[in-house]
Amino acid sequence: MEVKTPFSRRKFVAGAAATGAALTAGSLLPKEVEAARPSSPVDITYWYPWGGDSKTYEENRAKAFNASQSAIRATGLYVPPQSGVDNGKLLSAIAAGNPPDLVVASLESAAAVIGYQGGLVDLTPYLKTVGWSPSQMIPGVLPMMQYGNKIWALPETGNLTYFYWNRTLFKQAGLDPNKPPTTLAEVDEYAAKLTKADSNGRFKTIGFIPWAWEGASPWIWPWMFGANFTKVVNGKTMLTLTDPKTIRALEYLATYGKKYGISKLQSAVSSFGAAFSPNDPFISGLTAMMVGGNYHTEALRTYNPKLDYMVAPLPLAPGGRKLATQFGVNIYFVPKGAKHPLEAVKFAMWAGNGVAVIGNENIWRTFSGYKQGPNSPKNIWQQRNDPQYKVTEELLKSPNVTNGPLLPISVQLDNNMATATQSVYYGKSTALAAVTDVQNRMQPLLDKALNQ
Repeated sequence: MEVKTPFSRRKFVAGAAATGAALTAGSLLPKEVEAARPSSPVDITYWYPWGGDSKTYEENRAKAFNASQSAIRATGLYVPPQSGVDNGKLLSAIAAGNPPDLVVASLESAAAVIGYQGGLVDLTPYLKTVGWSPSQMIPGVLPMMQYGNKIWALPETGNLTYFYWNRTLFKQAGLDPNKPPTTLAEVDEYAAKLTKADSNGRFKTIGFIPWAWEGASPWIWPWMFGANFTKVVNGKTMLTLTDPKTIRALEYLATYGKKYGISKLQSAVSSFGAAFSPNDPFISGLTAMMVGGNYHTEALRTYNPKLDYMVAPLPLAPGGRKLATQFGVNIYFVPKGAKHPLEAVKFAMWAGNGVAVIGNENIWRTFSGYKQGPNSPKNIWQQRNDPQYKVTEELLKSPNVTNGPLLPISVQLDNNMATATQSVYYGKSTALAAVTDVQNRMQPLLDKALNQ
């Protein structure tokens, strides 16, 4: 299982292999696949990036698919890191004319980066062949599939961002443990009541650190405040990083560094231990509130099953978006030169849907990017009417979902915006100066990448 810092948009989701969940889903294949039963199946090879238990999960998924029908035989190949996306192996295979038929990666930006370089197959005609329509998808997933009039990606499993609070610490601070803050003003008020220090000024508990966990994404806070990241002017895609709402978001983060002491906060966090460990600040009960992913629930179950916590949608920012969240979606894409793109699409649609992903959902509370009908198989959280998964289902309906800007320069842009955001809450730069610098450096790169 892969862990990224500071914003781990995977995800731990493929680790559900340990459950040994059965994957039998011939009924989930497109009808064309079920009708076609050639004597010799079409062999496809796909690359995946995860090892360990996740590798076992992937092997079992391919076996289940192969057993469910006879038209296609899928074989997965473990190719770290990120299925060859990060280290150039995939681009080399494409250039050599010998790519896999399909790739799955945990980088939403991979399709944009490789697609704009001419390295991907437009899936539109193949999706038309199997009877796909946009109405089959969760709305928040469509933007990471579609690039202009092309479709370069299909979803595997997804994660989203929401708000956690420790109910025990709420009680101790005189707060209603069943009522989370619904606005950032309430978050600030609660954080002040929940933050405690000893006689030497060292934190005993910390109410809230907005840039920790999934709050470290450079896009979630601007998105919550209502910012947009690009606009089209005379046919040219322009970055809008200096949006006043982005400025306000970064200035909000800086208030916590000023009020509680940035060095004290960072020192306290570093002393607590690594994320996804027993000493994680929220897991250990030392931090009262956090912006986290759905998969944190499994870490809490593993390392502190007695922790009394709950989740809710992210609190509303002043003038911001209601039910705002950030999706992190593992994506399938077909490299240019793939020999069997239609069969690759059929496998990808099966592998990201229905019982093929139930094992993941049962562990990490993930979700499928495909809408599930009333007769679709239910994960254990749906069967139990789990209140945390109900928050997930509520957010899946939200129109206010972001993946961050998916552009050919997404990797550089993400890194530069993260650095700029840190410089603001560390008090080393103003928000306007930080984002103006990023925009001035990134826009020429975007212009070149898009030939605009």
